[in-house]
Amino acid sequence: MVDEEEENTTEQPRESGGMMKVILLVNAVLVLIGIAVGVTIFMMSGDDENKTVEADTEVLGADEAEEVVRRRSGGTPIYIPLNPAFVVNFENQDLVSFVQVDIQVMTYDSSVEQSLKTHMPVVRNELLLLLGGKQYHEINTREGKRKLSQEAIKEIRRVLNEAGAPSDIEALYFTSFVMQ
Repeated sequence: MVDEEEENTTEQPRESGGMMKVILLVNAVLVLIGIAVGVTIFMMSGDDENKTVEADTEVLGADEAEEVVRRRSGGTPIYIPLNPAFVVNFENQDLVSFVQVDIQVMTYDSSVEQSLKTHMPVVRNELLLLLGGKQYHEINTREGKRKLSQEAIKEIRRVLNEAGAPSDIEALYFTSFVMQ
């Protein structure tokens, strides 16, 4: 009987040792898979910048694309507030409602700031017309506000281009957006 008990106790550590090896092996495989995925993501992320540069080169030309890349990589963004806030009436079904919006424009080109100041009356007029032409249901969602932002950027660029001024506006931000 003592011999049988010794055999049982010696067999249990062997089984748990075998199980431990399996667990370690599975963990090692999972770590290797994780490393492979990480390396793949890292290698794939470098291509996005090259695609952006290639797209910029096709649209703008080589010299202008290099200037854009230089400004984006080394430039400091310049935020230009369009003060005072825009207040516009618009129709909300049978009610008359209004929207009050504070806007800031972001660029990397310091000459855009001066051109915006010079042509501010025209820019403000066009943005007021754009805001006044909207319906409540068009701009009360996040997607609607993003679309409005893109439309406002296009409108500002159009005004500056027609004036022959620099129009390299990168983004437009609503710093306050009140609808009533």
